[in-house]
Amino acid sequence: MIAASPRDPAQAVATALAAARASRLNAFIELFPDAEEWARALSAASADGPRPALWGLPFAHKDVFVTAGRQPTVGVGHGYRWGGERTSVALDRLAAAGAIAIGALNLDPHCYAATGLNPYFGRVLNPVDARFAVGGSSSGSAAAVAAGIVPFALGTDTGGSVRIPAALCGVLGFKPTAGAIRDPGIAPLSPSQDAIGLIARDPALLRAVFAALRDPASGEQHEAPLRVGPLCLGLPTEWLRTGVEPEVAAVIQSVLRRMTEDGALAVKVALPPLDVLNACAGTITSFEASALHRTRLVERPDWYPAAVRRRLVAAAEVGRDAYDRALRDRDAHRAAVIQGAFAAADVLLCPVIGGPAPRLDVVDDDDETIAGATTLAFLRFNRPFSLLGLPTLALPAGRDRNGMPVGVQIVGRPGADDLILSIAERFGGPPDGSA
Repeated sequence: MIAASPRDPAQAVATALAAARASRLNAFIELFPDAEEWARALSAASADGPRPALWGLPFAHKDVFVTAGRQPTVGVGHGYRWGGERTSVALDRLAAAGAIAIGALNLDPHCYAATGLNPYFGRVLNPVDARFAVGGSSSGSAAAVAAGIVPFALGTDTGGSVRIPAALCGVLGFKPTAGAIRDPGIAPLSPSQDAIGLIARDPALLRAVFAALRDPASGEQHEAPLRVGPLCLGLPTEWLRTGVEPEVAAVIQSVLRRMTEDGALAVKVALPPLDVLNACAGTITSFEASALHRTRLVERPDWYPAAVRRRLVAAAEVGRDAYDRALRDRDAHRAAVIQGAFAAADVLLCPVIGGPAPRLDVVDDDDETIAGATTLAFLRFNRPFSLLGLPTLALPAGRDRNGMPVGVQIVGRPGADDLILSIAERFGGPPDGSA
């Protein structure tokens, strides 16, 4: 049992449910009133015996997870439910660890955007400042944690969908190594890139939740030998020259200074061009998303907001040859990064988002042109690491000129999840605690 576990699970769950009901953030799609009964049953079952690691902790999850008796909405109204046949392994593992789900969280419809806008259930508001974008698609997950409604939440991350809202809300967002948490009970977007992600404020809790979720066979499967000696940070200097605004660059330099003062080393590393990696990821996402939604898009267009319909219509133009070529390119890029950048560095340091948080009234554009451009800008530094299957942490690191959080990404080689989490525990926030 971790230090954050409550003395009284029923009271902790009741408090979380009350906070969720009182919140105006629109983070939840549905609350689970039976959670209080589950908490009382947990207390009774553990009265005289050992308590599991996450005993009594309330949490919530993005509404993409299948449970017994409930199919997720995937952020879509008009009676839509994802028809998954298998229940979520991740939720079963958290229940076995003593955690109690209190509700399903809001998201961008079908996970196919990164703004937090939802025409069916309403947009999610940023708890730091509701005038600014919350990010997505795991928008409700980040908002609920940042607001203190729950200590942790689950999301999914296909191109930054956990890291983006975590950074904009000033909390930790972790995307593990591809395959570290395999779960057939989630609604997919791009199955070869989808990953379950974790959001929390407390780095120790983040590690404990990952330990409960991690596939027993995944372990530390490094695909390149770990370096011996001080932690070495790799700076992708070509990436940092384009699309990174001065105030974000200053935050990166601040993190670099903190870590080198703590004994880390820093080296310049070369990565494949951002545009090349983003194009490769986009091709794979388009082909896989189109295959999943092609039939339903024709039969029930009301289940697809205009922006999602446009993306899926364009995605249908991606053919099998282009998809197969992108898969081969992904393998080549992955090998190049492991053999190149990770031969010189233990982890990479780069932004989550290249600029300050955009205002919500700018993102919430009627013709969705600006919202689409915002999603692409949000994905720019995130999607490459989903493509390559690398473990990645969004770490709160400072504030922009409007007082909104700025996050940086700490990226490891495949299997280096524990190293990434140890960095979260050591550098879990800016020195002034502002994020």
